[in-house]
Amino acid sequence: MEGIGILLLNFVMGFVNLAILPWHIFKWLSLETFKLKMNVILLAGMSREFFFMVLALVIILIAAGIYKRSILRGTVRILEGFNGKIGRLAAWFALLMMMQQVLIIAMGQIFRGNELTFSIFGIQLVEEELQWLSGQLKFYNAMLITLASAYTFIEGGHVRVDLVYAAVRKRTKQWIDLIGTLIFFIPSTIMLWWFAWPIAANSMLRARPMNIFSTKASFRSFKWESSGTAEFSWVWAFKFMVLVFAGLMFICAIAFLLRNVLALLERDEDVPTHYSFDGGPTGGMGVEAQASSQ
Repeated sequence: MEGIGILLLNFVMGFVNLAILPWHIFKWLSLETFKLKMNVILLAGMSREFFFMVLALVIILIAAGIYKRSILRGTVRILEGFNGKIGRLAAWFALLMMMQQVLIIAMGQIFRGNELTFSIFGIQLVEEELQWLSGQLKFYNAMLITLASAYTFIEGGHVRVDLVYAAVRKRTKQWIDLIGTLIFFIPSTIMLWWFAWPIAANSMLRARPMNIFSTKASFRSFKWESSGTAEFSWVWAFKFMVLVFAGLMFICAIAFLLRNVLALLERDEDVPTHYSFDGGPTGGMGVEAQASSQ
């Protein structure tokens, strides 16, 4: 019973903290030293206060969307558009990977070199060993997956294996998507963020070692963990990408949840499960088109 009471209190405080968020920001800006400000950020990123504030914001958006559908459409458009722009930008990393791989092969196999140097007008821009550049390709691939996964999901590009989904009515599919997002999609992104936060913090910062149960933080300086090998050694960057992936997929999950809420509320309109940014077959009449037609 005590646990339920604590849960309800945190739930209510989520709305309160969201309402007085400007005051919290002012208090944080008023801290005397950069170390104190960083300590607050380190603990806030995986705190229950932060979680319940986000939960309160999502509930407010759903309630406002039920009252006024244009708010729901606008929120979905903004969240999906944000991930869409990032995903399209990330797609260029595929071209960068291809060009760099060609240069590595040409330099190593044709010219028998072990280093790639690139300069313009006597200004040296790149001078790295081929082994380091080969390892860098892994980071480009990690960035491509991290930044484009949400974009791919929005367009329905992920492989979907199901036993009953394809055979049921469209409205039943919308309920399955809604419940599945609440039970699986959103919690999995929250758990990934919760575990990735201390891992990224320990890799990027010289601070008191953190874990998922940390209640104290003591920031000293930045660290930027590296592997110490001849290959691409930015270990901190790979760990940070996991955190970014969790954040982008959480935004994607919220947008997908709101899209299905809109689809269930608008019985007379064809709101597609996925939206195509290119206006292809997945798009149909997307949220953007619906908003402009009213």
